[in-house]
Amino acid sequence: GGRLIFGTSTVKQVRNSHSFIKDMDDEYQLYHESGSFVRFLVSWSSSYSLLWKRIAQLARDIAQAGFWKSKEVNIMDAWLADLHSVGYSFPSIISPSSPLIIQKRAAVCVTGFAECIQEAWVPTWSTIRNHLQGNIDAFLFLSSSHKLEKIPFDVNLKQIRAYLNSTVTILYEDRVIDPHIPSNCKTFYYPPMSRSHVIPYYQQLWGLAECFDLVKEYEQKMNIRYEFLIRARPDSVLNRVPQALEPVNNSTLVIPNENGFGGYNDRFAIGSMSIMEKYMRRWHDLSRCYIENLHAESFLKLLLNRFNINVQLMKTLSYEQQPHGVGRCH
Repeated sequence: GGRLIFGTSTVKQVRNSHSFIKDMDDEYQLYHESGSFVRFLVSWSSSYSLLWKRIAQLARDIAQAGFWKSKEVNIMDAWLADLHSVGYSFPSIISPSSPLIIQKRAAVCVTGFAECIQEAWVPTWSTIRNHLQGNIDAFLFLSSSHKLEKIPFDVNLKQIRAYLNSTVTILYEDRVIDPHIPSNCKTFYYPPMSRSHVIPYYQQLWGLAECFDLVKEYEQKMNIRYEFLIRARPDSVLNRVPQALEPVNNSTLVIPNENGFGGYNDRFAIGSMSIMEKYMRRWHDLSRCYIENLHAESFLKLLLNRFNINVQLMKTLSYEQQPHGVGRCH
């Protein structure tokens, strides 16, 4: 027999001036190689199915990596031999089971300017909760760059910073973005769209793509799968909704039958995650020059038609923007 003891530096030790330097030399590895040893152990793996073989392999790999000397390997081999000689039965190696995926009903992506939180988004969120059963997560990805002439913008920022009823809230400043549309792509806007609206429109499309990627990243990190996704804005209110606020099926996108301007309403949508990926990430399609008419509602309709996505224009669904003006939230 004999015992193998692993002790930390907090184990009580009796030292004298003659052995102090030697002790420090012996403990050099503890003080200077702990980090690299931990990284080695984290990355180590073995294909052996028997525990004692894995222990023997680990001892040799530790020595090969320079953390042990041959005498430590010999000690480990002798220990394993002793266990075998007394008839010790090593436990079986249990493969870790994959964590169960958490199924959730829906994710809601809210994009746009950080405004009208109390006036529009709070009642809209309440309506969604009342008409949609199951676990729902809200992701607010909002721009803090909008400047209003009539309303101090810090009022809206205080509202969103005080709002806690969301899974993730991200406030960002608009940055210079480039859709990288090829120079030989003959784009136009029909119905006509003023230049002052084009840059905010690009920011809107970029924000949609970023919010969708945020949801997918959250799915991966939290081992969650959402059944479908809802796109919403903070400045509009769900005034009229069907009894069940959900997609008809996994292959159909639901959009309000209003404010289409010759295309599709570009303020609210419900669909499966796979369909909403096309809807939410259309920012990346601008550079591919699939469609030359970049007017917001027209571009959306033409893009969905290109991907053969079924669209249901729902008359019982109304999503109206809050009016602008003095005393209003924008």
